[in-house]
Amino acid sequence: MNSQLKKERQHFWMFVLTGMLLIITTTGFARMAYGIILPFMQVGLSLTTTESGLLGTMLFLGYLLTVGMAGILTLRIGAKKVLLLGSGLVVAGLAGLVFVTDFWWAAISLFLAGAGSALVYTPLLSIAVGSFPKKRGTVMGLLMSGAGIGMLLSGILVPLMLQQLPQLGWRGPWLIFASITIIVVLLAAFVLKTPHASHENVNGDEKTKGWRSKELYFIAVLYFIVGIVYLIPNLYQTSYMKELGLSNAMAGTYAIAGIVSIGGAPLWGMLADRIGVKTALLAALIMSVVGDILPIVYGTIAGFIVSAVIWGSSLGGVLVLIQMKASQQVQPKYVATAIGFISIFYAVGQMIGPVLAGGLIEYAGGYISTYGFGAVMFFLCVLLAMMIQSKEVQ
Repeated sequence: MNSQLKKERQHFWMFVLTGMLLIITTTGFARMAYGIILPFMQVGLSLTTTESGLLGTMLFLGYLLTVGMAGILTLRIGAKKVLLLGSGLVVAGLAGLVFVTDFWWAAISLFLAGAGSALVYTPLLSIAVGSFPKKRGTVMGLLMSGAGIGMLLSGILVPLMLQQLPQLGWRGPWLIFASITIIVVLLAAFVLKTPHASHENVNGDEKTKGWRSKELYFIAVLYFIVGIVYLIPNLYQTSYMKELGLSNAMAGTYAIAGIVSIGGAPLWGMLADRIGVKTALLAALIMSVVGDILPIVYGTIAGFIVSAVIWGSSLGGVLVLIQMKASQQVQPKYVATAIGFISIFYAVGQMIGPVLAGGLIEYAGGYISTYGFGAVMFFLCVLLAMMIQSKEVQ
């Protein structure tokens, strides 16, 4: 019995570590490092500011166009095949950036990287839920932390690589990231196994049960609203603090938010496994409300630091808990489809959010109105989450 338990634990942690490495490379390196390398690429390729912005749009567009397809492809050809296909696109995109000579080459490479990252994350969650149904919160939270770790590593490694590899310049980081990603993809091809449950036949009634459920649509609307307001602290905290004369503390609060965000998703996932997804989601959303209100009520360094701890730890939890809740509405075989479906709403919300927030800042009272808008929207999410039933499809 002890031997079997030990074997299961080894399998769990081997899966988690491999999955985290996949997210670190295909999301953290492929999507998060772009903003750090961009200034050097802009100079090296003689890009205009508009062209640089369009490159970021191509990266996001690739993700948006494929995130909804990930679930459908998973049903047709299997989660692992889709995951490896997405990983291959990421490698192609990263490798293309090493040899890029003009704007269009860079645009196509970034589009491939964005598209590939969407085809990795969703089927990986499907395999995770199918393999560890009783630990879905823990494993999904640990996997999501990979994005934060990737962002942190990108911020540390890119300046170091630029300094140590001056002859390669900005191409050096892309070369190293592409090489690391290839190694991780080969590891994933060997370690990850599609759970048997995902191959089981499901009758017509079971197949459509989740899609007839109003809960899944409530969750999609919830994810859309979170997408709108999710980026407000990330985008505008620096400007808000600068307006209040707190510039000296900006770097520190961002570092705090980044560090706690890495541990936030796993902790919320573990909590959800113990107290239930709905209860944990309500708690995380309430904390998100508080995180947006604090800078309004206490516009001090202490207020922003506490706010950074709260939203840094809770927002990652909100994302993973929403995905967990969606995964409970369908059969294990259709988890990727459900998460892909709600992710479209989230992506559209992310597109709308910065524009809407910018308009509020300019025309409706400045940063206070934007943070207040975020708090109101998160409170609306609390009300929506309360309407979602706690039943789980087996």
